[in-house]
Formats: sequence, structure tokens, C-alpha cells
Amino acid sequence: EQDAHGRDDDHAAEADADADPDAEGGAESELDPTVMTSWSAFGAVPVSARNLYRLLERGDAALLFPGGVREAFKRKGERYRLFWPCPTTSSDFMRLAARFNATVVPVACVGAEDGYEVVLDTDELLNLPGGIGERVRESAERVPGVAARPGEAFVSPIALPRLPPPRYYYCFGAPFDTSHIDPADAAASARAYGQVKAELERSIGWLLEQRQHDPHAAFVPRVLYESASNWTRQAPTFEL
Repeated sequence: EQDAHGRDDDHAAEADADADPDAEGGAESELDPTVMTSWSAFGAVPVSARNLYRLLERGDAALLFPGGVREAFKRKGERYRLFWPCPTTSSDFMRLAARFNATVVPVACVGAEDGYEVVLDTDELLNLPGGIGERVRESAERVPGVAARPGEAFVSPIALPRLPPPRYYYCFGAPFDTSHIDPADAAASARAYGQVKAELERSIGWLLEQRQHDPHAAFVPRVLYESASNWTRQAPTFEL
């Protein structure tokens, strides 16, 4: 999940719909080769408008996290909240999708944010006394290849795992066909952006509600069920 932990893909998408994919710049020149060597095995590419353009141009699927750094490094009490930028200023990834008639599919995941407990969040780390917070900020600014919005800091919270691990649930929301959107129409792109966000929030809420009806949500019943079949059957979940 390279993009989920600091890769601000909304910035990658925030190019004009008529952007030149061969324009100068981009994150490639700034990225530590050792970082990309590690993440390229998972299909990650450096964040840049040019790379997103090229992926869509050749028909590849692109996994996008519009919430970027702010959403990746949530504060205490912010589980399952989205922190997408204002649609009037940051909906250009929809314009880029419309340029290539791409289908946008919101994907909700519930479980990951229940797997850890934040001890010190980003704000608390940055406000540590004795100059510690300032050193944390300076260290974050030196992380290679990181694109953060103004006012954001690439400072991962200090967290401890919560045991036993929770069950993960996924929901693929209603797909959005962008073929009817004029890439030059910023207002239409902003409306579609809002609709995608609303569908994702609806899907997250649905999963949070439905998992309460999962007879194998708890770790022990789930392990007992699956071990009884010598791990050949997955424990069933709630009914659809």
C-alpha cells in the first residue's frame, strides 16, 4: 500500500486534463531508487500526473487514494473518515478519467483501521516539547519522493497493534462511467467527484453496519471454523 502510506495520488491526478504526458518534471527524478525497487514489486509507480496519464492512456487500472497523506495518517478518533480535498479545487483526477472514458469504482475496506491503536498521532508528534517536534518535522521534509499538500506533514503516527487481528471486509461500490463527462467541464467533474466520495462513504457505512451480523467476526470462532476444515474453507460472513 505504497500509495496509502504517503503517496498523495490526488496530487498525481491533479493535472490539467490536457496535460502533456511527456512534460518535464514529475516525481521520478526525486525518488530514491531503493524506495522504488521495494515498491515496484507491488506495481507501484512514482506519483506524477505524467504516470497517471500514461496508465490511463494504455488502459491500465490505477489504484487511487485521493485522501493522500492526511487520510493515511489519521488522528485519534478518525477511523473510517475520508479526508478528500474540496471538489472545486481537487477534482482533476475525474477530468483525467473522463479524458480516457475510464470507469471509476469506489472500493471500501473495513478492518484495517481497527488493527492498531494510535499512541501519538501526527499533531501530537509535531507538538512534542524540547525541539523534538521540530526535528520530527524536519525529518519528514527530507523523505524522498513524497508529495504532500500544503499544510500536511509526512509524519506517521506511533501506533501499537491491536490483538487479535480483525477481519477485513471489502465492498465494491457502484461504478461511475465518465464517458458522458466533458473533461473541460470543471463543474461536471466536481459533481462526479462528490458522487464518488458519497458512494464510498455509503459503502464504508454499510460494511460497518453489516459486519455486526457476521457470526465469525471474532477471531476465535473464525479460526475454529477454518481449522476444522484443515484451512480449506473460509468462514462465512454476513448474508448479502
